[in-house]
Amino acid sequence: MQLNPTESDRLRVFTAAQLARETLARGLALNAPEAIALVCDEMHLAARAGSTYDDVVAAGRAVAEGTPVLDGVAAIAREIRLEVLLDEGTRLIVLRAPFGHGDPEGP
Repeated sequence: MQLNPTESDRLRVFTAAQLARETLARGLALNAPEAIALVCDEMHLAARAGSTYDDVVAAGRAVAEGTPVLDGVAAIAREIRLEVLLDEGTRLIVLRAPFGHGDPEGP
């Protein structure tokens, strides 16, 4: 199977998001890569379902705000940038402080 770089990236995000879902199912908080992947995957799914730009942003924020994360994740993941394909074309979505404002000094 030949994948272009975008398809390969999407599969990596999906795989990490599935790991995040399994981690949450065990009652554990997510680390930064898992939390970011989960937010990105949900935004990709919302975009694929035909949501508007604002709805995709809202989907990402809803997941980020409702997901338990380990201490320090907010300081590490200060911003999430994701390109999604919407009906009007590819758009860049930027979520600032998706997991709250972390300690600027780090964990």
